[in-house]
Amino acid sequence: MTTPADDEPHINLAPPALKPVAGSPWGDDALQRQGIAFKLNTHVAELAHGEDSTTIALDGGYGTGKTFVLERWVQELQDQGRVAVYYNAWENDCDDDPLVSLLETLASDGKIKWGKATWDAFNEALDGFLHKHTGVSVQNVRKVVADGQTVGLLDAAAARRKSRQTLKDLLAKLVETTSDNGDFGVVVVIDELDRCRPTFATELLERVKHVLNVPGLVFMFGVNIIALRETVKAVYGDIDAHQYLLRMFTRTLHMPPGVAFHGREGEDRAASYVEYLADRHGLRAFCERFPLLKSEFSSSVIFLSLVASGGQVTPREMERIVWLLAKVASTSLQPDRTVHSMLPLVLTPLAVVRIRAPDVYYRAVSIPDQAPAVIDYLSELVDESKLGEEYRMGLDKLEMTMYRVCHQHPPGKRNVPPPAYVSLGEYAQEEGLSTLDGQHLSRRLTHIDKERARAILKGAPPEDGISEEAGIRLHRVWTFATLQRITSCFDVVWPGELTR
Repeated sequence: MTTPADDEPHINLAPPALKPVAGSPWGDDALQRQGIAFKLNTHVAELAHGEDSTTIALDGGYGTGKTFVLERWVQELQDQGRVAVYYNAWENDCDDDPLVSLLETLASDGKIKWGKATWDAFNEALDGFLHKHTGVSVQNVRKVVADGQTVGLLDAAAARRKSRQTLKDLLAKLVETTSDNGDFGVVVVIDELDRCRPTFATELLERVKHVLNVPGLVFMFGVNIIALRETVKAVYGDIDAHQYLLRMFTRTLHMPPGVAFHGREGEDRAASYVEYLADRHGLRAFCERFPLLKSEFSSSVIFLSLVASGGQVTPREMERIVWLLAKVASTSLQPDRTVHSMLPLVLTPLAVVRIRAPDVYYRAVSIPDQAPAVIDYLSELVDESKLGEEYRMGLDKLEMTMYRVCHQHPPGKRNVPPPAYVSLGEYAQEEGLSTLDGQHLSRRLTHIDKERARAILKGAPPEDGISEEAGIRLHRVWTFATLQRITSCFDVVWPGELTR
């Protein structure tokens, strides 16, 4: 344990939700995703001059950052003086007709660009077109009936066709007045469509494709295509959902895999993102006040960077992982203003597994000697063949620490080593053994030679639990109960902004 040098630190477990700021929409772009928006501009400019409206799908799995990019892209376009609106389909899922809330969003957000005459005409058409799904204003119908002028005007189909054309004409006028530079005019971003009720989602797609088919009008959908296909099947049964969506979208673009964690600088970028998230919670400032936690925080950043650079962890998942670390850190401060070690070599990988593979996690913290399953899962996230010797030794230390902490000692026998230690020791010392008993070990250690087995055992946590970290001599109690005490902080309710 160690004591702080300054006043008591504070960890913020509920940081404010991130929203784009007018004039500086990419100011919080820790993953440098502005380049994605630049590519969106390129595709939109290329497609926006056709004879029909443009419908583009930005496809990406949950948590890959589609909403982050699209909200800031809309703000960037608005800063440039364009008409651009953001429509969250999921928030409007309770509407009977999706076109109602979509057009109301377009009307309110784009009002400043309409001009008074067009604005008044649009609202009149909106009232007549949308009311009661008939396209005819009830008040107008009642007035016409009272005057005895019912011929033709009560033909609902004809009225709908006329109202649709009026609406298209007004939207075409809006596009024309906002496209003076010859570039694309009105952009409508429709997000979270795949989370909606199947009927709402398909109706919105079809309304946009058929009713709002106006040249120069651009619709950008933020979707998870795989989930959206299932949505289509829920409505239409066993149809070819892929072909259905091909007809709905002019072009499908894809979020980069791993969202900026890939590539030559992927590991450095991942480390910067982890530190950025830690700063949001005050975690780094908290840890830097305590020599022990400062060292542990650095170890966690290195490990999370390796995991993230593998490309299988999304930004949202990383946000939740760092939140878990902050939650445990917030409980490490004792009433006497000392802190307990967070056991980062165990806590950090378990936080990853808790978010990515909860079934594996719950087995590990509920049943002793389940560490191999955790290590096997982590090995799938980290490509060990691309790591240097230093990182490989780090993974070895992680694995042996997991075996020590996940081991439950028999009653009255505190010094009994974990089964994994016994297997490695017998293999390393017995000359007659040519193969390693892998029953209690992960797959990554199954085929190691005896020299490496000896090196791994040498670097394993000591039996007496005494080790040196950050210049501090620690006496650790390596017990399964310790593991359960620390990870009990994981099972809490997420703050609202982390469930978006």
